[in-house]
Amino acid sequence: MLRFDPADPEFNRDPHPTLRRFREESPIHFWEQGHGHIFFRYRDVMALYREPRLITDPTLGAGFPEELRQAFPDFVELRSNDLFMVSREDHARIRRLINPYFGPRAVAAHREQITSIIQEFLEELPSEGVINVFKDFASLYPVRVIASLLGIPRGDEDTFIAFADALIATIIPGLPPEVFASYMPAASRGIALVRQLIHDRRGNPVEGELFSDLINACDDEERLSDGELLSLVSGLLIGGSDTTVHLTTYTTLELLRHPDQLALIREDPSLARLALDETLRFNSFGRGGGLPRFVAEDFTYEGVALRRGQPIYLNMLSAFRDTDFVPDADVYDIRRRTNSSPWFGFGPHFCLGASLARLEAELALQLFFARYPEVELAGEPVYGSHPVLRDIIDLPVRVSARKASAD
Repeated sequence: MLRFDPADPEFNRDPHPTLRRFREESPIHFWEQGHGHIFFRYRDVMALYREPRLITDPTLGAGFPEELRQAFPDFVELRSNDLFMVSREDHARIRRLINPYFGPRAVAAHREQITSIIQEFLEELPSEGVINVFKDFASLYPVRVIASLLGIPRGDEDTFIAFADALIATIIPGLPPEVFASYMPAASRGIALVRQLIHDRRGNPVEGELFSDLINACDDEERLSDGELLSLVSGLLIGGSDTTVHLTTYTTLELLRHPDQLALIREDPSLARLALDETLRFNSFGRGGGLPRFVAEDFTYEGVALRRGQPIYLNMLSAFRDTDFVPDADVYDIRRRTNSSPWFGFGPHFCLGASLARLEAELALQLFFARYPEVELAGEPVYGSHPVLRDIIDLPVRVSARKASAD
C-alpha cells in the first residue's frame, strides 16, 4: 500500500520515483498527516488551481482562533494583513498601489545595484578549491539584496533569514503546536525589525529607496497601513530572498548534473532565465504534500467528496514531471518554453516578488559561471530537515577561476 511520507530521507533526496508511482497508482490520495487529499496529476492540479470553490484562507474568513491571538498577537496581525487573507477589495487596493514597483521594468531599474551586491560576494570567494554553493553564496546574496533595496541596516541579515524561514515553515496546516511555537521567536524578532524601519521611514523617507516609495504610495488619498507594509515585507522576504536562495542552489545543481546544459549557458548567458524556469519544473524544492488550498463549499471532484474547511494539496513537484504537461518530462532542457508554470501564481495572486527573484537568480548564475570557467560537483548535496522545503544545506562544488588548458 502506498504511503506518502515527505520526511523519508530517500524521498527528500529524490522524490520523483515515488511521485511517479502516486500519479500511476493513487493520483488522488488521502494524506492522513495533512488531513486532506493530495492531487498528483497535472490535469487535476491545474483544474483545481483554478477552482473558485478552493481558497487560500485557512480560516475561511472566520479569523484566527482566540488562543492563537492571545499567544502570538504579532504573528496573527502579520498574517491577517497577508495578501492571501485580506478581502478582495483590500487585495485589489493594495496591489493597485504596489504593482508599479514590482513589474519587470521597475525591478530591472535595480539591476546595477543587484549586480554590484552579487559581485561583492563572488569576490570574497576563493579563486579555486571546494566551496559550498548554498552556504558560501546562495544563502547570502538574496537577503542582502532585499535588505539593500529596503534600506535595512547591515548586520541584520541573520534576523531576516530566520524570519523568512519561520514564515515559510508555518504555512503548512497541521504543524504540531510545539513546532509552530518554536518559530515564533524568530518571527517576533523579524516583525520588530520591520516595525522599527517603518517608523523610521515614515518620518525620514529616503529618495529612490523601495521601502520609502512603498510607504509613500498613495491612490485617491489612500495609503498602506503599517500592518499592510509589514505583511508586504514578509512576502518580499519569501519571494525575493528565501525562494531565490533555493532556486539558485537547485539550478546550479542541475546545471552541474547536466554539463551539456551548462555549456549552453556559457555560450548564451541569456538562457539563465529559462534555466530557472526549467529547474522549477524539473526538480524544485517543495517537500510537503504540495500547495495547500481550502474548501470554501462542499463539492465533488473525480468522485471524491471535498468538504468545507478541509485542506487539499496540489503537488506541483509531481504535476510538472507528468507527461501530460510535457511529453519528455524527465528530460532537463533549459531551452524549453512551457510558458504555463504556475510556480509564481496566476492573475491577481501572481507572486509579488517573482520578477525580483528571477532577476536576482538570473544575475547570480550568469556572474557565478563567468567567474568560474571550471566548475564541477565535488560530492552529493546534503539536505536539511525543514518541514516544508527540500532545503539543500551543503552543495560542494570544485571551482577554478582559471580555464583548464586544452591539453
